[in-house]
Amino acid sequence: MTPALLAYVNSWINKAEHDLISAQRLLEIEPMILDNACFHCQQAIEKLLKAFLIYHGQDVERTHNIIFLLSECANFDPVFGAIDPLDINTYAVQGRYPDSNLMPSKEEAESYYQLALEIKSLTNERIIFS
Repeated sequence: MTPALLAYVNSWINKAEHDLISAQRLLEIEPMILDNACFHCQQAIEKLLKAFLIYHGQDVERTHNIIFLLSECANFDPVFGAIDPLDINTYAVQGRYPDSNLMPSKEEAESYYQLALEIKSLTNERIIFS
């Protein structure tokens, strides 16, 4: 893998890390901003999965569909096929608008944050920067 491609993969991971930090902070403040925390969890997961696909030489589709991205990642590592994405896709677009009336509970938002951390761990273990 070329240094340029590794740098590109790393840029996706760095952007995902920013989303994770944002989600964490939104879960720590009072009042918690749960819908935005879920959005950032979805974004982090999406970017991490796309980084994994790019690492494996795949062109990534312009999609927010975590189920699809997990399926694509499972072509390279079956562990991704066993991940339950919960309802995280809901927060990619729909959850960002006021007419959706979508407001997660604290427990739901925390479960999405844990899902994002799980996927971060999996991708970090499988993307080798050497």
